[in-house]
Amino acid sequence: MPWRETSVTEERKKFVLMAYKSKESFTVICRRFSISTKTGYKWLKRWEENGAAGLVDRPPIVKNVKNKTDEIIQHRLITLKKKYPAWGAKKIMVLYSRKYPHEHVPSRSTVEDLFKREGLTRKRKRRRSTIPNIMQKKIKATRPNELWTVDFKGWWWTSAKERCEPLTIRDEYSKYIFAIEVPEKGNTPCVMAVFEGLFKKYGLPEYIRSDNGPPFANVLNTWGLTKLSVWWMSLGIKLDRSAPGHPEQNGAHERMHKDIKIELQNKIHGDLKQHQKTFDKWRKRFNEVRPHEALEMKTPKDVYAKSERKYYNDEIEIEYKDRMRSRRVNDRGYFNWQCQRIFVGNPFAGYNLGIKLNSNQPPEVWFDYYKLGVINLLTLQVEPKVLH
Repeated sequence: MPWRETSVTEERKKFVLMAYKSKESFTVICRRFSISTKTGYKWLKRWEENGAAGLVDRPPIVKNVKNKTDEIIQHRLITLKKKYPAWGAKKIMVLYSRKYPHEHVPSRSTVEDLFKREGLTRKRKRRRSTIPNIMQKKIKATRPNELWTVDFKGWWWTSAKERCEPLTIRDEYSKYIFAIEVPEKGNTPCVMAVFEGLFKKYGLPEYIRSDNGPPFANVLNTWGLTKLSVWWMSLGIKLDRSAPGHPEQNGAHERMHKDIKIELQNKIHGDLKQHQKTFDKWRKRFNEVRPHEALEMKTPKDVYAKSERKYYNDEIEIEYKDRMRSRRVNDRGYFNWQCQRIFVGNPFAGYNLGIKLNSNQPPEVWFDYYKLGVINLLTLQVEPKVLH
């Protein structure tokens, strides 16, 4: 606070008196004394509460930091870091636990903060995160409902100045289009509502193929999963993703989008309701009238049949057997294991995970038929493994 070279307390007193008596604005008065308005209000408040005594500097408050790391532990960690400067906090913690097996090991965030304060870490740039485990099966459908494909058609403005971005869902084998819908939003609840209606009408597919964009996938999640894709998995549906930047891996779906672009995009006059009516008519004609070369000139309706796997709108409770213990994930993405809270991620909130015990090996974490990884009690997280 840059007060002039007189008594600091006297300067503050002059400021307060001027603020009360002067007709100038408070901001201008603060500028005269080279202080911010926030600082000015602080001294006015202290004057009102304690008079002139409130303008004297107060001694700093010493805060008692709970769970402060012992200085001996800090010194040992710093010594190890200086010995292995290229190692990160995680490796240093493992080294520390080996060297001092009976000592308490601080959390990873505590160790990282310690190294930052001591200037032992360097900021580094990294490339944007990508999905480490793309659930890519490259399924070639041989029957109806073996593989459904989903994507959003590129958007355009309607004549009513509304954004139109239809969600398209189809059966890969029969080419049958289930939906060309314009949901209220492109988020998980709206897309889930569309799929729920289709599941009730047509049953469940074995696989669903999508790209790696939201709400189907999330590159910031360890497994690339979202609440929508986890919901699919909980229903027993397997995931099949196209590789990032390779729309040709979902080529038949993209071909259908090209037809929509040629025949419908920017050719419908009216608002989104009118667009939806036109989409429904076009979908019916595509499914029931238009012959398809890949189907030997049959229509998709001639080939498609509803799935035998029925959808039941019940609360999903996944059961685990064969030496597996069930643990429920809370709304913050944690589950309890050996009196510790293990983080796995919000997409799994409300579902049960299966913990498989192995002799002399970390416990495995499964979600239904997928092995997510193993529990790392050092970092209190699920360490990802390649998905099967």
